[in-house]
Amino acid sequence: MIDPILSRRALLASLAAGGAFALAGCSGDNSTGTSSGDASGKIVGSKDLTIYAWTNGPTIDANFKKRVELFNEEFKDKFTAKITFLPYDQYWQKIQLQYAAHKPFDIYYWDVQAYAHYKKNLLQDNQPVIDKTDMMDPAKYPVNLYEPWKFDNKDLFPIPENIQTIAFYYNKDHFDEAGLSYPDDSWTWDQVVEAAGKLQKKKGDKVTRWGLDIGTLGVWWGLQSLSWAAGTAFADKPLEPTKFTLDDPRNVEAMKFVQDLMWTKKVAPNPDQRAAISQESGAFVAGNVSMMPDGTWNIASFKQMKANWGVAPLPKWQGKSIAPYFLGGWVIPKQSKALTAAQTFAIWSATKFQSQMAKDHDWIPLQNEARTSKDMVSGMPDGFEAAMTAIPKAQIGDIYTTNMQQIFNEVFGPAMDELLNNRATPQATAARMQKDATNLLS
Repeated sequence: MIDPILSRRALLASLAAGGAFALAGCSGDNSTGTSSGDASGKIVGSKDLTIYAWTNGPTIDANFKKRVELFNEEFKDKFTAKITFLPYDQYWQKIQLQYAAHKPFDIYYWDVQAYAHYKKNLLQDNQPVIDKTDMMDPAKYPVNLYEPWKFDNKDLFPIPENIQTIAFYYNKDHFDEAGLSYPDDSWTWDQVVEAAGKLQKKKGDKVTRWGLDIGTLGVWWGLQSLSWAAGTAFADKPLEPTKFTLDDPRNVEAMKFVQDLMWTKKVAPNPDQRAAISQESGAFVAGNVSMMPDGTWNIASFKQMKANWGVAPLPKWQGKSIAPYFLGGWVIPKQSKALTAAQTFAIWSATKFQSQMAKDHDWIPLQNEARTSKDMVSGMPDGFEAAMTAIPKAQIGDIYTTNMQQIFNEVFGPAMDELLNNRATPQATAARMQKDATNLLS
């Protein structure tokens, strides 16, 4: 199965130029549509709501449809919702075209591209409706993780509803066969490298099973987890950074570590070898690799594995383990034609629906009680609860500034590709990313 997040980000390169053009003529204008909720409780806009999301595969799409059915039952005779899915490579183009035509969607699912919509003053400030719930209660929600989403340093514009992070996946059968102890929260990357060598199998000179795949370390937001552990980052702050710090020696060291896993230590497949062993279901699911850092969003799809497997927190790098986190949620345009219905759906998803989200297992609920519930833990792999303990100290896995999507697509992605294919040194990669990203920093 293609990593959905990786796939999404890889596709963005083709969208950046067109997206910038489509939004160029758009700006916030409340004169032609509803612009805010009604404090009196009066319904603002249509009672018929159309929800947009990109397709995430049969399981998650089916759960989204079931959620909408539950919403319609809950709010029978008040609101009627339907959901429409688009392929990710068409999703943001369609959103931008709708904005350009002054006919934005009623509500759509968040990803980093929506930050550009905020910068154009196109998004509804949803803090007033959030304040009417218990979503700002630190005993009930991880409110400290909201901070990067307070784009004006004060209010939440998207309405968050779920959280994702990265965990360390391992094949228990491979470990049992090799007589090795399973990874846990005490493991370091040095131990991973040592174990990977013992788990690797060869037939002649050909590796038939790799002990490790670099997984999300091959993407900038996964690689940055090593930088955080070393006490640095790729930028001075995630929200409106003033400078990049990619040429920090600690970032260069992290890049060298990942490159060496494939080309010097040879305990992980290089890009060509990864492509050859991935097959349709992915190398880990196929049993072609024994360990891999990857997103928690893949837990549902990994359940198809015949082998026994578990997860652990990310291994320690220089004594620390710091994972990225990603918030999922909903964005409502100022000109939404169904403002109250949209806010009601998003708030309901972030509150009452959280217990059902825990049962569905496709997203990790934002609400503390649901996230730690028996329904959430039941049926999850060994080590899941331990991996979730990393969330409170996790750091946001995105950077928000006007040109950041262009930086992701035109600088970070191509430079990382050169690094992973051993066509550039870590020092040259860091210098290129620093120079080119700085030139695009608004």
